[in-house]
Amino acid sequence: MKKKVLVVVSHPDDEIIGCGGSLIKHISNKDVVKVIFTSESEGARSNNKNINKKNSEKRKKNAEKVSKFLKFEKPIFLNFPNLSLTQKYVTEMNSLIKEEIYKFKPDIIYTHSPYDIHDDHRKTFDATFIAARPVKGIKISKFLTFEIASASEFSTFPNKINFNPNCFINIEKEIKIKKRALMMYKNQFKKYPNILSIKSILNLNQFRGNMVNLKFAEAFELIRKVNY
Repeated sequence: MKKKVLVVVSHPDDEIIGCGGSLIKHISNKDVVKVIFTSESEGARSNNKNINKKNSEKRKKNAEKVSKFLKFEKPIFLNFPNLSLTQKYVTEMNSLIKEEIYKFKPDIIYTHSPYDIHDDHRKTFDATFIAARPVKGIKISKFLTFEIASASEFSTFPNKINFNPNCFINIEKEIKIKKRALMMYKNQFKKYPNILSIKSILNLNQFRGNMVNLKFAEAFELIRKVNY
């Protein structure tokens, strides 16, 4: 049965780093995939607002190309300020995500880990988790969080609470397409052996696969599962 999959991420490229292979598998299974980007991504990178705006627009166009390439629905951009999310912004973000949940009626939601070192990721999780509270008429069967290289391994709570996967999705057949999608964001990545290099991201997928006797996998924490 066709499923609706909603992905809520902070920045363009997060959707592919964290769960790109799984989303490709969803599309192969005739599921419908939609991505919401919560941050404008570039606002805190430079003091030059014109450069930031130009880079942000470029990143949006890349995200649209990736969604089209992978046959996702047209992405949604909420454009909240990068690394400047106050509680007021999180409340507004929650309302917009909830509105989209009510319209799209997803069966599955993927988003960031609440333990990431990146503040945008944590705020996006907060807004999404609150928006996805069980209510009449909305049947979200799975709520999963993923890891992002350079953010999830450096936990905000070292040695206490970290990303701890309990769900693995086989992406052996999807890994080549995932790499092509990552390459569409190539300007966002570092050179190997930096952990935020394309090779390192694929190495992580190999490691997660090896954990469960697979060649490649993506790892998730299953936060909530409801059998409707």
